[in-house]
Amino acid sequence: MRRNWLLAAVALAMSVSTSGCAVVLLGSALPAGSSSPQNRYGFEMSEADRYLVESAAFVRSLDPCGFLTEDDLTALGTVVQLRPDGELSTCTAELITGQSTVTDSVTIDLDAYAPDPDDPDIEEVTIGGQQVYVNDLSTSSCNITFPLREVFDGADSGIMDGFRTKSGRSYARIEVYRPYEDACPAATPFAQSALGLLDDPPLRADSKYNLPLATKDPCGVLEHLPATWTVDRWSPDSDPYGCTFTASSASLDENLVMLDVSLDYVSGDTRAEDTDTVRQGDYSVSTRELASTCTADIEVGNPVLGMPETDDSAARDARTVPTVSVMADGCESAVALAVAAADVLTG
Repeated sequence: MRRNWLLAAVALAMSVSTSGCAVVLLGSALPAGSSSPQNRYGFEMSEADRYLVESAAFVRSLDPCGFLTEDDLTALGTVVQLRPDGELSTCTAELITGQSTVTDSVTIDLDAYAPDPDDPDIEEVTIGGQQVYVNDLSTSSCNITFPLREVFDGADSGIMDGFRTKSGRSYARIEVYRPYEDACPAATPFAQSALGLLDDPPLRADSKYNLPLATKDPCGVLEHLPATWTVDRWSPDSDPYGCTFTASSASLDENLVMLDVSLDYVSGDTRAEDTDTVRQGDYSVSTRELASTCTADIEVGNPVLGMPETDDSAARDARTVPTVSVMADGCESAVALAVAAADVLTG
């Protein structure tokens, strides 16, 4: 899952570099009545920063499962599972085609990396009048990446403390796996349907899945940190369900902090044996130290059940629970931030 990748990244160098951003006039991507913020969390924002913040809010407003339409799914086979999958920006459908006991799968990620047009494995094609990027990974696996909104060339990925953050948050990716069929022809209708929905996209507010945390801004915690903390730098390039910044205090000397809101599988406890549990206020916080970092997790919100309209064994096995995960230089800092984030997200 994403948190394991982030934890490895945190253990890298502790220096920050930023890149310049061009100023480009943007079209509106937020719901009617919303406005472009001039600053946020106490920071002045460039045009590129505003684009990234708006894109994050736009992605959080969308229901990824709503982009996997019933007509496209049933054209492949019988859906035995449909659920938010690990990250709040993703949804996965598993299907049985009758050819074997191995399931086909279709996943959409509304927070994909920007495609590299110079990648020899990526082909630019036109679907539904829109330029998309096809990566035919193998006969059985295919990805199609497409823009969710007008792309802002100046909002490229930044580098913060040794890892590359996602670029622009303006792309979605359809991933299709078909062990016994060619995957790309099956992926094309999903991409075409998703592109057709962007003018009136499926929203979280109308989703069958009870994920109230999915519309909350994780970086809102920057305005509710412990009183002794000072935020020194903030990266708007982190994904819509995370917040990356450096902070300092009497016991914290300008170190990187990563906050991540995700979904964990309840049916299989993935926590390491060296995890400790502490009680902080109303929360039970699981902590784990690794190298020079500590991760703190708090389960927040109600468990989410796959295919809630069906009492199916596959659905019962897919119970997930929203989780706040924080990585910092030490467990005291990680626990304090996790508790502050949980208060903001559930308040």
